[in-house]
Amino acid sequence: MRFGQRPMAVLESLAASQVDALRSIGSVRNYRKNESVYELGQPVDTLYVVVRGRARLRDRDWEDRDVTVSFSAQGEVFGLEALAGTPYRVLSASAAESSEFLSIDAEALRDLLARDSALARALLRYTAEVMTHVDERIKMLAFLDVPSRLAGTIIWLADRYGSESERGIEVPYWFTHQEMADLIGSTRETVTTVLAEFKRLGLVDSRNHHFLLLDRRALTERIKLPRFGEAIGE
Repeated sequence: MRFGQRPMAVLESLAASQVDALRSIGSVRNYRKNESVYELGQPVDTLYVVVRGRARLRDRDWEDRDVTVSFSAQGEVFGLEALAGTPYRVLSASAAESSEFLSIDAEALRDLLARDSALARALLRYTAEVMTHVDERIKMLAFLDVPSRLAGTIIWLADRYGSESERGIEVPYWFTHQEMADLIGSTRETVTTVLAEFKRLGLVDSRNHHFLLLDRRALTERIKLPRFGEAIGE
């Protein structure tokens, strides 16, 4: 089981001419924090690229509460239903902070991809990496206890978004305890308790609404992989 799988930032992988081509068929809009981009069940007609900020992807649980499923940050793509030809949105999307998103009409994008095979390969690779990450998260939720899930998720976020600082790897985005709980299928109270233990052990810390991964190796060692046939406890 791998942790810290990092999908590439699509914009950074493209030639300047390809980025210009995407911008020429799309439009850039600023979004306020928590402003909706699209909602679950709406028709699919647009792909989005994060130019600045971060998008939050959400679903609804059986009690009709919002549940955070994933995030897309600068240079990443969301609304991939537009590439799959799915008629309706399977998730909702909103701005997790003040953000700038490039929206690209799905039909115009298909025409562009038909003309630019390199761009088509880049988006295919990105989609495949996203799906690989989803597979890893499914295994994590199925086989790991809550502390192990949280440790694996922190490592993933640090490897995906983090940068080296004097004390460790700093993630320049603020994730609430509820968002972390949603990502690992737990409760906010449990995440708060486990994070406090990680902090006590000197594995993680927080600063200026960012979190720091202080000891990646030690945190990795906190991930308990069960033997098949064992019961998975909370």
